[in-house]
Amino acid sequence: MLILSNEDAERLLTMPDCIAALEDAYREQASEQAVNAARTDAVTLSGHPDTVYSLKLMGAVARSLGVGVVRLNSDIISFANQRQKKLPLAPGGRYTGLVLLFSASTGEPLAIFPDGVVQRMRVGATSALGAKYLARGDARTVAVIGAGWQAGGHVMAIAALRELEEIRCYSPTREKLESFCSGMSRHTGVKVRPAASAEEAVKGAGIVLCATNASRHVFSERWLEPGMFVCTIRGPELEPGVVRRADLVVVHDRTVHENVNTTRGVVLPVNRHAIEGFDVASAPSLPDLVAGNTPGRSSAQQKTCFVNLPGTGLQFAAVGAAFYRKARAAGLGRELPTEWFTEDVVP
Repeated sequence: MLILSNEDAERLLTMPDCIAALEDAYREQASEQAVNAARTDAVTLSGHPDTVYSLKLMGAVARSLGVGVVRLNSDIISFANQRQKKLPLAPGGRYTGLVLLFSASTGEPLAIFPDGVVQRMRVGATSALGAKYLARGDARTVAVIGAGWQAGGHVMAIAALRELEEIRCYSPTREKLESFCSGMSRHTGVKVRPAASAEEAVKGAGIVLCATNASRHVFSERWLEPGMFVCTIRGPELEPGVVRRADLVVVHDRTVHENVNTTRGVVLPVNRHAIEGFDVASAPSLPDLVAGNTPGRSSAQQKTCFVNLPGTGLQFAAVGAAFYRKARAAGLGRELPTEWFTEDVVP
């Protein structure tokens, strides 16, 4: 049984790896050869002011990969200032998120690793897949709203997907924004420049990627232009009129629903992942799109939108299996006796 680290993931995984692994997994899902388990969130008061404790679980099995996966998060979450923020309160100022990868042939555990780097890459790679099928083929200018961890993953993913002329980014904290753009320019080799406002960033952009932790709108309906592709990773990022005006809206997944159970006294933001008035059940999904079961963009003037929600266990199965294979090939990670994690008593 292999113990892997975020540093191992950064060393081994590339965005092209993740995009390819996810694309294959979505085809498997569309053909009913891969399936997600239910996602659940159990939430209680944390004992810290204005925060909650959340235990989140999701999983999946993928037949072609021969794996099952469980992803779990043990989080202290703040919703202050209209932003959802995880707090690093574990010893050493750290977070707790784990991925457990299992063999579908023997049931044994194959690997355990933290979810941080894999999480960032699977979200960015999924948004890039949305752009592959829904953005104009000649779109070379990208706008990114956000300058945090997920925004960085989106810059890396879209730069890996296609040749770009420019990426314009906006975040309200100027110093953080300038540092982010400078670092992403060096990392990707693409010109990434700061914009003075979100509206300036998105004006004339063929691809718009919203990647924030905001619980309020960051992209206005009036900014939507003919031919534009807009992606969100949090429902509140988009004004509801954006999806109403779009000619084609695709969601990440229709089968996994948020199942949140709370103890008495917990008050969570309303619609923290939903878009007001948008019916997810009636929209085509990314697996449908990748498998060719639903049409993608059909004209250069179409306004398209990808709602990269919800997160699913299958993403961790696909990227996690690729990570595990590369780690084995490279001889990385720390091996522990598998019998420490199995038992001779019928569970």
